[in-house]
Amino acid sequence: MLEKQRATIDRIDRELVKLFEERTKTVEEVAEIKLENNMEILDSGREAVVIEKVQSYLEDDSLKGELADLYENIMRISRGHQQEWMSKRKS
Repeated sequence: MLEKQRATIDRIDRELVKLFEERTKTVEEVAEIKLENNMEILDSGREAVVIEKVQSYLEDDSLKGELADLYENIMRISRGHQQEWMSKRKS
């Protein structure tokens, strides 16, 4: 029983990794646009909208706090990646 559930988690993790890579490539495209238009990396208004939007996708509202935490971390990582990517492009 436990092995079956772990296999399911492994499958989900593989999907998450693919989506993370896709999201990161898109973050680089966003960074390019921001660099070309002299825009700031942080857009806290946009981040609040993203969190609200993803929370609306939940079927289980009791997970709203955890989902907000997850997305705050994803966006923090994305901002760091954008900063690193932009720094490399500027040099």
